Amino acid sequence: MNVRQAVEKLSDVVRRKHLSLSTEQSYCGWLKRYCTFIQGLPSPLPSEQKLERFLTELAREGVAASTQNQAFNAIIFFYKEVAGQELKNIQGLRARRPEQVRSAPSREDTARLLKAVQAGEKPDVSLAVRLLYGCGLRVTEPLNLRVKDVQLEGMQLVIRAAKGGKDRVVPIPGAVVGDLRGQLETARAVWTRDQHNEIPVALPHLLAAKYPQAQFDWNWAWVFPARDCRLDPRSKQRVRWRLHEVNVQRAVRNACRKIKVSMVPHELRHAYATHCLNRGANPRAIQEVMGHKSLETTMAYLHGEALGVRSPLDDRPGSQP
Repeated sequence: MNVRQAVEKLSDVVRRKHLSLSTEQSYCGWLKRYCTFIQGLPSPLPSEQKLERFLTELAREGVAASTQNQAFNAIIFFYKEVAGQELKNIQGLRARRPEQVRSAPSREDTARLLKAVQAGEKPDVSLAVRLLYGCGLRVTEPLNLRVKDVQLEGMQLVIRAAKGGKDRVVPIPGAVVGDLRGQLETARAVWTRDQHNEIPVALPHLLAAKYPQAQFDWNWAWVFPARDCRLDPRSKQRVRWRLHEVNVQRAVRNACRKIKVSMVPHELRHAYATHCLNRGANPRAIQEVMGHKSLETTMAYLHGEALGVRSPLDDRPGSQP
């Protein structure tokens, strides 16, 4: 099969397996790049050696380990699910993921950042940023919320299909309840206008085909709807999408520039874990909120507390304060 046919077949399999649109776009992009690379190889090689050379080339380019792993997973998926070929013993040069101490901004810098975002951004973007810190969320998680996922009476948010494909429940901070109610009212106004114009909301996977009325159901409306409609690359119909994460990333970047600190949105999730643990929160509870598989991952956020531990040497008589 040629490159176009390979990409089309890969796209079909990804959709049939109900994988996300972002996964489809990523896998297809890597397959195109891989096909271009192997066309330049001097002679026919076994598939394993082709992939090894591709991975080695990526490593030599200096790509991050996570980027190389993404490429590896995409090509392995293609060979297994589309070509029906199981690749084994891939020995290509792999990029190494460096051991890193998890970085968390201080409580003071976090407060300054949130204040700057609130002063300079629209209410929906400001609220999304506050939820990153207030609930320990990844950047896309508040933006993926549907109306049915917000349980104000129980003070809970349901985070659907998060990293690893798992759902989890996180508590809503009391400080954002009023703004969250206001955002739901804004979302309701957008949904009502879309109902009048017969514009559906974008639904996950094949849900729209199975339950066509769900795309007009208030419960499936976005909590953070995008300001404009766009064409769904899968269904080819004009739909209402959610607010794009680039708005959150830009808001944090602009706020950082104003207050002269260095921070990215994901560090607000780190800050949530570190600040909660340093205040004495139950590590198991934080593990559940963060969605970590291992308690060890959660405990890594305690590194900041270690910096404030008083040495026993300082408790000796005559020691300097």
